[in-house]
Amino acid sequence: MKTSKLLSVLLSVYSASAYSIIEKNKRAEAKCWAESLGYPCCSGKNPKVYAHDNDGDWGYNFATGEWCGISTFDDRVNDEVCWSESLGYSCCHGCTIYETDDDGSWGYENDSWCGIQSYCKSEEKPNENEESELKPNEYPTDIFKVEDKKIYDFDEDLVFDGTQATNLTFNKDGSVTYVASALGSGGGVVFYVKKDKSIINLSNYESVDIELVFSPVNGKWNPDAKAPSFGFRVFTREATGFWSGFEDVEYFGEENGAFYGTLKKNVILTDKIKESFIENCSNDDVLGFTLKFNAYQTGNNESDELMVQIKKVKFNKIPGTPEDKYTDDGLTDKDRGTVSHIEYPTHDYMTDDENDKYNKPAWVYLPAGYDPEDKNTKYPLVILMHGFGQNEDNWGLTDQGTGGKIKGMMDRGMAKAKDEEGSVEKFVLIVPTGMASKDFRDNNNYGNTEPWYKFGNEIRNDIIPYMRSHYNIKEGRENVAMAGLSMGGMQTLNLGIGECLDLISYFGAFSFPFGADIFEKTETNFPDKNLTIKGLYTICGDADAGAFAGYGPAVEAFEKWDRIDEGKFKSEIYPGGTHDFPVWYRGFEHLIPLLFK
Repeated sequence: MKTSKLLSVLLSVYSASAYSIIEKNKRAEAKCWAESLGYPCCSGKNPKVYAHDNDGDWGYNFATGEWCGISTFDDRVNDEVCWSESLGYSCCHGCTIYETDDDGSWGYENDSWCGIQSYCKSEEKPNENEESELKPNEYPTDIFKVEDKKIYDFDEDLVFDGTQATNLTFNKDGSVTYVASALGSGGGVVFYVKKDKSIINLSNYESVDIELVFSPVNGKWNPDAKAPSFGFRVFTREATGFWSGFEDVEYFGEENGAFYGTLKKNVILTDKIKESFIENCSNDDVLGFTLKFNAYQTGNNESDELMVQIKKVKFNKIPGTPEDKYTDDGLTDKDRGTVSHIEYPTHDYMTDDENDKYNKPAWVYLPAGYDPEDKNTKYPLVILMHGFGQNEDNWGLTDQGTGGKIKGMMDRGMAKAKDEEGSVEKFVLIVPTGMASKDFRDNNNYGNTEPWYKFGNEIRNDIIPYMRSHYNIKEGRENVAMAGLSMGGMQTLNLGIGECLDLISYFGAFSFPFGADIFEKTETNFPDKNLTIKGLYTICGDADAGAFAGYGPAVEAFEKWDRIDEGKFKSEIYPGGTHDFPVWYRGFEHLIPLLFK
């Protein structure tokens, strides 16, 4: 009579009945029996029952995120004859109808079907002014209110990067509305702090006031996901987009764990936050901010969507602090390198048809003083890899503006005297896309991972030869390095070391998946013990749910590996770091002073 599919749905609904632990209090003075237990009573006719305990029936108000009492069992007068008993089922205490057939209306309680009693039936029409009841996993669409007059300060001129959101709308009251997806751990919009696109000095500010409205998009939210939360991020003056040049400040959700509603938050800019920002960015200049939809380890599907209306983000200045101004990094134009977007020839290594040629894009950094006509001055080469689902753009290197955060790291390090701490040997850097296939833009497909593992062929046959023929690059494996984040870290170890150790001698792996088979692979492919690793640096955040579990064993194994020159293995743990760019930026900055020395 009843379908197993419906039964599984009902069982999941009733898994919420965690209220058997409600404390018993006296009810005599309460207007509503549930109030004596610290809960309101539900409004509306025949509210849906979501849980039972010895106190009574419980509903749930999705608008307020609260449980509410429906009635005690003693309040109800059972039918003299339970009509469903003749069919082998008891009668329900609650009034929630899940199915109606020729016999009558059916509910589901205590893991069993039950007949709906007559006290649930009423000829009275529901009050049209009462709030409509939301079904489980259904979210409101009418909470995004727009006032008739301008109250807030958002407009198009404040958008720094809107590529990680859809339906971006600037409302007449000065609020901004958009939809962020869970793809890539969650999207959002980056806004400038100031409309004139100038920076602020974080040290001059004590807090940030935030007000927003949020709700999952109906039909696009995993019912098993956690309640939505946000990551408040600030962006450095070297940022080039949503994924480039940011520092996390604080993660938070609605304080009661609601899935939708209004969220007001005062973020305190502590000394620790400011010191960390300066340590990672070399100054306290902040260009922008975002309220990133936090979809990291939250149970969200990548297709999940969250609608957001931001009303206010106000940076509160400390009284008496100086005017905000751009921090001088001490560099002149002669100290700054250049960035260009190139294409190099390759072929599809999935088909291995050498006639199936095409050009593939990459970013190239040339150090300050590089002269293409000076063939007597040559430089080492660094190959820098991105992660799964990313491409050559994600490291933020660009020929626009400041050139990106890692460009600033290279410029500053190379401008230092050779005996100064943190000095960097000048090198040429290339950032390609790490898939050896004509379908290299299909980079977020878990069913299309083989091109990542074929990329060693492209390094050997295409990238290194092209760079040596088009740029002033030194010969010899001792003048080539490779590094990468996440999947790019895996490629660095398994392809760079495991397949190209005769071409590359310096390596850096950030937040990488580790497999001990790299040792056997390397020894098999390169039995010549003279092919040693001149330097290996690794880093991982201790809050990285995916990579950190294997990081300790990896470090221990590398420390014992005789392929690495003595004293040339360095490892680091980023406290509180997740699988994200703050860890990878630090990894890059700490790696480059170790190269070619």
